[in-house]
Amino acid sequence: MSSFIKSQEMVQEFLNGPIKDTEQLIEGYMSPFGKWFGTGLNAGWYNTAQPHQFPGFDVTGGIHLIQPPESAMLFTPTLNNLIVNSTNQELSTFIGPSNNTEIGYNNDDGEFQTLFNAPGGVINGKDPIPMPYIQGSIGLIKKTEILFRLTPPVKSQDLQIRYWGIGVKHDIKQWIPGVKILPFDLSVIAAYSQLNSNLTFNADQDLNFDVNAFNSNLIISKKILGFTPYVGLGYQYSKSILSLTGEYTILDWNGTDIDPGEIFPISDPIDISFGGVNGLKATLGARLKLLLFTFHIEWTKAEYDVFTIGIGLNSDIGSKLIGGSL
Repeated sequence: MSSFIKSQEMVQEFLNGPIKDTEQLIEGYMSPFGKWFGTGLNAGWYNTAQPHQFPGFDVTGGIHLIQPPESAMLFTPTLNNLIVNSTNQELSTFIGPSNNTEIGYNNDDGEFQTLFNAPGGVINGKDPIPMPYIQGSIGLIKKTEILFRLTPPVKSQDLQIRYWGIGVKHDIKQWIPGVKILPFDLSVIAAYSQLNSNLTFNADQDLNFDVNAFNSNLIISKKILGFTPYVGLGYQYSKSILSLTGEYTILDWNGTDIDPGEIFPISDPIDISFGGVNGLKATLGARLKLLLFTFHIEWTKAEYDVFTIGIGLNSDIGSKLIGGSL
């Protein structure tokens, strides 16, 4: 929660320059943060290819340890008017080095004038970044299972977060002649998630940061007594949307210089969207079931790698009583 507040407070630092450059700086700084969230929203949706049959269910929770790539630590902005006061023109992202970097411009005399310090990283992206999750699922007809993630609005200080997700898993082996009699499970799963956050700075100033995520996977697993190894291959997509709403004042930029002491008001200055984790991912995992409890670990290889560990309450007693006839 504190990271959320810190990230959105940092965005305000970039309002001290021309608006077009501000958008470039915000996107570069926040993009890895959005990719981290998108990766987490797309992870951990399954730990077996076998769907529940009605009314079987489970409730599973755990933690993702997400490892960003080295390239996510820094970014090189393409600026129209401002200058990055560093030899390599690189700036830290939200998950990069903690050092600040001067941002400014050259005045008419060719002298560098500092406008503000671009913020450094808040989270150390060189170490895996944790993200907890919890989800439930229930079996329906024809070896189809619906999965869901939902948290009520969580409010802390001036920050409010809402999150929900829904997914469907379906056994496709039953429809393939010759394959349906083989001793393994084969399913497809698709899931969509949405996270919305709002931070109120003042009575008329808000920052909204939303992440939408979708993933689909082909899963194969084999149950050996209470032990189930599984493999998944899938595609994931996410997008982040960031907006500043309300009334703000920014420095007056005349095209080549800052007018000293001059500011002008602006309404809703920022509304940008930027891509997230888009591409293939591969998952290798294993689940152990003891009575009604499950324990699982998995590793997902993608743009942002993920190691997941989880525990769940899992029951198929009801479906066994009715014989799995639906």
